[in-house]
Amino acid sequence: MSQVLRHVIESIGAASQASAEVARAKVAAAGTPVLERLAASLAGAQHTPRPRAARRTIVVVAGDHGAGDPGIELGESHPTVIAARACADGTAALAGVARTAHAPIVLVDAGTREPSHMPDVAVGLGRGPGGDLGEAMTPVDATLALEAGIALAVSLGESDVIAVGALGLGSELSAAALYEAASLAAPEMTEQNLAGKGDVERARILGRTLGGMGGLDLLAYLGGPDTAVLAGLILGAASTNTPVILDGQATGAAALVACRFAPAAAGYLIAAHRGTETMPAILDHLGLVPAFDVGLGHGEGTGAAMLLPLLDQVAALCG
Repeated sequence: MSQVLRHVIESIGAASQASAEVARAKVAAAGTPVLERLAASLAGAQHTPRPRAARRTIVVVAGDHGAGDPGIELGESHPTVIAARACADGTAALAGVARTAHAPIVLVDAGTREPSHMPDVAVGLGRGPGGDLGEAMTPVDATLALEAGIALAVSLGESDVIAVGALGLGSELSAAALYEAASLAAPEMTEQNLAGKGDVERARILGRTLGGMGGLDLLAYLGGPDTAVLAGLILGAASTNTPVILDGQATGAAALVACRFAPAAAGYLIAAHRGTETMPAILDHLGLVPAFDVGLGHGEGTGAAMLLPLLDQVAALCG
């Protein structure tokens, strides 16, 4: 583990339960449980009974996983490129929600398959796309991506809250594997129990097999460049008492990794919605109750951005 990563992890303390309860009590008169939960989460993470939400940033991290590699060059037709360009040119649903929420979007290329076709506004932080499950990254690449995410969090240090999303092929398989590893299920991986399994089930079996590994090894084996940058961002934000709003399962997988390094980081996470596929299980594992119980599945940040206006109400009621 690098000295930078170790220093950040050691600087993460528990969220403030006292501030959380004071804020919850202030909002209780509104009779809206979701606002009470958000008030407690926001105040606890910021360590103040008067939480803030005016300065916010949406970070969308793009990174492709080898598990989802189509095997051919798609150029500007690559799904990750198409989605990133829509975020950049303002035609994506996220862009509309961001404008309404008065939140700038920071687009990050953590390691996409077609980087030359990514929009010019994308901030390049990666060393290339991830490999297949079991060999996603080297520990060196994983460490560098974590540190890049930490540096990104530091650069956004004036933000009251950070909403995150992710783009990239194969993230659903990585999320499934990382969840199984985090839940410490136990079956041995053999050719027999892998035979005939679908991609998601194979990912889960592999995750169960590697569940005893430490955070860095799990990230290197099962994560991806987006996972690593997002995990570093979460760790960096937690070290500066900045709450992070999660969206889909790719952000949830990064949260699992961050909490493997620093369990207290869970106190700085807010779940926007229940999500689909592996995300509900990830949220249950992290002990997070989502604000919305709806089937938003894309995970590019729209769900997280939708939560920002509610945080304005929380800040007003706590002020």
